[in-house]
Amino acid sequence: MPEGDTVWRQARSLHKALAGRTAHSTSFRYPDVAEVDFSGKHIHGALARGKHLLLRIDDFTVHSHLKMDGIWHIYGVDDNGNPQRWKRPASAARAIINANARQDANGQLVPGSTPVSAVGFTLGLLEIFPTTEENERLGYLGPDLLGADWHPQLALNNLLAQPERLIGPALLDQKNLMGIGTIFRAETLFLAGVDPRSQVGAVPDLARVIEIAHLLLTANRMRPRRVTRTEREPLWCYGRRGRPCYRCGSFIIKDELSDLGTGAKRFGTDRYAQTEETVSRISFRCPTCQVLYI
Repeated sequence: MPEGDTVWRQARSLHKALAGRTAHSTSFRYPDVAEVDFSGKHIHGALARGKHLLLRIDDFTVHSHLKMDGIWHIYGVDDNGNPQRWKRPASAARAIINANARQDANGQLVPGSTPVSAVGFTLGLLEIFPTTEENERLGYLGPDLLGADWHPQLALNNLLAQPERLIGPALLDQKNLMGIGTIFRAETLFLAGVDPRSQVGAVPDLARVIEIAHLLLTANRMRPRRVTRTEREPLWCYGRRGRPCYRCGSFIIKDELSDLGTGAKRFGTDRYAQTEETVSRISFRCPTCQVLYI
């Protein structure tokens, strides 16, 4: 599942491949943006904001979100000078940006530079708006754990604004802080020794939880494979249901956790009307190493 580290690497790859080039042709396969054409426009580059990826072309921003299965690929040319074949079916492509070879200040081709294509597959969100509207549209998001302007105190304040909320769902709420998904939530709370069903206001050292999350995402942003423990056994807790805890030997528990709790409680009183607080996500915990604070 794409989390903050994945999106950071995707944005880095897009920026490295496209920044400074000119778009030769573009195709956006979402109804609201299908008629947008950036042919001949300058590509400024790409950056990540939490789980959101922003690609700036001319005076506009192409905003995408990977959701569960989205991914961006970069394709160049093969040894014969032909475009590389896509690794996913064309029917899954939602955004295609074909860029010309790089040119120097005099308009001459840079030696060795060849055209490239950036293709976004199965993107969960794709929209285009003036770059001047970025803050207005994304201003509701919390501080980015991998951003240059990371602000731990603001993240702490955001979480403490709802002290009765469960810490598990609160960490996934991108309005509090950006970048954490179910994997980093499980690993962060395990290393902090905090049960994900704990109330935010009852956690004794919430700042340490935030610090651990920041350290884990920072350490993994350059890795293609997430590691919070060892290369051989990469994760402490996530995905280890029914297996013994590496620390104490207790069996790891898997829950479906929403703001209302686990089990039947997570649905609330009306099982047929899902609300934001009843949306459940998988959660892993050690019943011994992680303390339930209420």
